[in-house]
Amino acid sequence: MSHATGKVIGILLILLSLTGITQANESKAINEKNHQWIIRGGITNVNPKTNNGNIVSLGDRKNLTTTITYLYNENIGIELLAGLAFKHNIYDKALGTGLKIASASHLPPTVTLQYYFRNNTNLTPYVGLGLNHTFFFKEKTTGPLAGADLKIGSSTDFAFQLGADWFISDRLTLNLDVRKFKIKNKATVTNIGNSSLSNILPEELVFDVPIDPITLGINLVWHF
Repeated sequence: MSHATGKVIGILLILLSLTGITQANESKAINEKNHQWIIRGGITNVNPKTNNGNIVSLGDRKNLTTTITYLYNENIGIELLAGLAFKHNIYDKALGTGLKIASASHLPPTVTLQYYFRNNTNLTPYVGLGLNHTFFFKEKTTGPLAGADLKIGSSTDFAFQLGADWFISDRLTLNLDVRKFKIKNKATVTNIGNSSLSNILPEELVFDVPIDPITLGINLVWHF
């Protein structure tokens, strides 16, 4: 089990313990309210997996995100994920220097089908299966790769979700959201001859960047 996964499980256990001090009758009334829309907003950390290929590695990044969910019924929801762009630093692995060689921003819009486990407590857990489309922009080379051109393609794949809403009042809720994305983009580096690596690397490199991050989001939630 990774350190990040352990932290997530710990936070979920804390939330579960906090629900023990709430009154079940109030919780049931909250959960049975006929709200059709859920808006969540907060901060999300994107943590790419550490063994993401042999060419480069990506650093993690935090930024603001929001989701809008339409509840088809008490248990089924459709969610759209959006947010500000995540800018990642890119580091060398192929040459073993660990130096920063580029940066790039990405957006991961995702549509997710969710299932909510309604119960008689103030904690409502849910799971989701989503379709994610990740695209990169503002790619920029730096350090020993400065002068070359970098382009990272887009990818479409599944995203898996586990979350929980902790009801504070009828309309205000705290949320913890964990996702596992399958993201594998193709990177193309051209004009390497213009960089200080011209005597080491070929003029052009094409390689896969399997990012597959785990994201952890903490949000405030409004029900309408």
